[in-house]
Amino acid sequence: MSERLVLSEDEGFELLAFLCCSAEISLHEPTYYGTFRLIDAASRLIGHMLDHDRADAAFLRRFKDEIDTKKTWMMWDREAYYAFLREAPAEIAAELRRRSDARAGTEAS
Repeated sequence: MSERLVLSEDEGFELLAFLCCSAEISLHEPTYYGTFRLIDAASRLIGHMLDHDRADAAFLRRFKDEIDTKKTWMMWDREAYYAFLREAPAEIAAELRRRSDARAGTEAS
């Protein structure tokens, strides 16, 4: 497990405030807006991670770009947006697996 921090305290509070406000406003919005707010929070988190010079920046940059492009599909192509939401966890899982395999290879050396 990496010991490097990916958020400053201020960034953590900013993200916390965004999530709490999003939860409250979701009580009054159409249900699919909640998915938008969650994927937007993921993009914000990745932005903070990139600000802290992560070694895995290539994946994070690509995934953030994908999120920032596809999250707007909610407004005009909801089916494509939903398909993206279904695919995103697999992308993260594949990256986690790659990272785990790379760490295991490093530890075995």
